[in-house]
Amino acid sequence: MTHRIRLRRPWTREIFRDGQSLHRAERVHVPDASANDEVSMAEVSRAESGKGDQSSAEYHAIYRRHFNCPTGLEESDQLSIEIIPALKDHFVVRLNEVVIGSGGPAGAGQQESNLLPVPQPRKGQNQIEIELRAQTQSDLPRCVAEVALRIDAAS
Repeated sequence: MTHRIRLRRPWTREIFRDGQSLHRAERVHVPDASANDEVSMAEVSRAESGKGDQSSAEYHAIYRRHFNCPTGLEESDQLSIEIIPALKDHFVVRLNEVVIGSGGPAGAGQQESNLLPVPQPRKGQNQIEIELRAQTQSDLPRCVAEVALRIDAAS
């Protein structure tokens, strides 16, 4: 039996340009539609003012969220991070500062979702971090996928 716990909010998002933070981390929902709005784009434009050739800028975003480990897990249950649809940008997913998955646009078209097993031992309080890099320079990467904890119970 499979059970899913969606991780919608609260997430923080920090956007970087050429490795430099554009502004402090802000609270967002995931899937993230806020980077499309005029306010976010205006903040990025203001942060870029006077920084030279913007067409060659590389952007990346880091999304972070804390969550508690689900209770009642059996030792044989498999806990995973499930991201639907599969991330299309270059990505790295970390759990408690340990990389549990990474990929890029080359493999994105071949899968519907990213399913990343959570290694044991699990902590009571955990932090997931999703780092995205835009496929093309000057694009703002966004996490427009749904992120969930997936519990596959042992049969």
